[in-house]
Amino acid sequence: MKYLLSILILLSGFVAHAQVKVENDQLFGKDCFYMQSLPAEVKIKGVLFLVPGFLESATAVMAQSSIVQEANKNGLAVIMVNLTPNNESFPIDKKSIHTLGNMIDDFYHKNKISLDLDLYLGGFSIGGTTTLKFYAEKYKTLKISKVFAIDPPLDMVRLRKSLLKGREKSFVAKLDTLNTEHKTQEESLKEQSVYNPDYTDLSMLPDYRLTALRIYSEPDILWWINNRSMDLSDMNVTDCAGYINKLKQKSEENKVELILTKDRGIRNNTQKHPHSWSIAEPTDLIAWLLAK
Repeated sequence: MKYLLSILILLSGFVAHAQVKVENDQLFGKDCFYMQSLPAEVKIKGVLFLVPGFLESATAVMAQSSIVQEANKNGLAVIMVNLTPNNESFPIDKKSIHTLGNMIDDFYHKNKISLDLDLYLGGFSIGGTTTLKFYAEKYKTLKISKVFAIDPPLDMVRLRKSLLKGREKSFVAKLDTLNTEHKTQEESLKEQSVYNPDYTDLSMLPDYRLTALRIYSEPDILWWINNRSMDLSDMNVTDCAGYINKLKQKSEENKVELILTKDRGIRNNTQKHPHSWSIAEPTDLIAWLLAK
């Protein structure tokens, strides 16, 4: 069993965060790893696993948001995962879900952390989709305290049609590779979806009564029309709204909410883009995670 640890010290405000890269080819697969950022000055109160978007680096969130720094400051260990080589595949297949489970187990075991410590899951874009799929598959066997997803595409049928209309047509091939069982394209995409209005019924939905879910979206329709020649039917918020509505229909006790933002989407501190990590305000997000 091969472990490779590389340590990088970063300064963020007045708190020093030790980032450690953990690889294990046998357990995670080649070129799959996680980066851990532990609170330097306070006792670990919980663990937050973050899944980046397609083609993002494991630590992409740190360039776009202060979620990691805010979490560390409040006593949360943050684990940023790389579930496929270079994040060049959509990590929503069974293998990626299994790899995420292995990484969670590995971190808890290696750091001798009690399983009673709160576990939080979050992700951006397709990484958010991964967190929701993971929760849906594991919530009965793994105690997960809270989950959030930032503008995740949940309906893969809709996503494929939308990608064909925009600049990201090449991404369609990545979706099509998920059809490993040689089913019809639409049938395969429906089964890969967290939510598809023509396929998902109440019995297929997970239970959110003992935990809580937040989904963030910034429905800037004019931006998508002017910059991508796409409209409301192409936006992830349509999936997210349908999913939250369906969960509420399943049980009024499900603790789920859709957070709609305005003018928060910024990339690289200057570029307006409603599909961004920044739409989730870090201080409020971490306060929500820690609230009992």
